[in-house]
Amino acid sequence: MTGSLSVRGEVLPVGGVTSKIEAAIDAGIRKVIIPYSNMQDVAISQDKLKRIKIVPAKSMADVLRGSLKDCKRKDEIVNELQIHENGRK
Repeated sequence: MTGSLSVRGEVLPVGGVTSKIEAAIDAGIRKVIIPYSNMQDVAISQDKLKRIKIVPAKSMADVLRGSLKDCKRKDEIVNELQIHENGRK
């Protein structure tokens, strides 16, 4: 993983996103999470895109939602984080 978050938990853009995704494909990784703001920067052939799932993330909650295994605790963690991100606690 690489990247940064704002103090409010927003996922910030990263450099070299295309080469990072290509390296993940070459390593056999099937899913990557990238900053939503980098989606327009992805320049990968359709053939390679078929080999990987790209998950855009705007917030830390999106990152956790895309990276944790599905279970009841995952939903609790993501919901709790969203409450904090929205400033309700």
